[in-house]
Amino acid sequence: MGGGADSADAAETAPARPRPSLLNSIFPPAPPLPNKPDPLLGFTYRGPLRSQVAWLYLLANNPRAWLLPAIPWAAAQTLTMFTPLALPRLIFQMAGVAAALAAGWIGWQKPWLFGLMAAVAGSIIQGIFLALVPGNLERGTALEWFNYAVVVAIAQLGLLYAALMAWYAGYFRRRLAAQRSPSTRQRRR
Repeated sequence: MGGGADSADAAETAPARPRPSLLNSIFPPAPPLPNKPDPLLGFTYRGPLRSQVAWLYLLANNPRAWLLPAIPWAAAQTLTMFTPLALPRLIFQMAGVAAALAAGWIGWQKPWLFGLMAAVAGSIIQGIFLALVPGNLERGTALEWFNYAVVVAIAQLGLLYAALMAWYAGYFRRRLAAQRSPSTRQRRR
């Protein structure tokens, strides 16, 4: 009889598991990558905006993850803008998608953030390039081209698919790593 009371007490003290959200049921949380250090190891901020400051900390500690994919992003968006034929435009758009995927793959700590920052930085690079094209400075249209490139690319492309594609790439990378871990291979046998 004493064992039944102990199990009832244990059931009462165990916290109830929260019901997963729809997004978590479709994409269950992926485990962290094996053999990778904690990305917030030296982060000590404990203030009210901890998660936003942590995002800035991650971006500052790994600028190559979002700056390097920003260059092909900018090139792909610029070439898409000036290519009249459908097949080359599709190829350039796919190159932009690949750049967003690369940002999420490299920036495994927060893939959607690295993809978004790659799109934002790439849009700024594209705007600077379009502003400095010969003739735009003489005609006085450099600022117009810069504003057009930055606003359109950030609003439409950056938010819509760069962050989502990068998030998926990082999620996919962690899922692949979880499937390859030795502990899962031993359980399947």
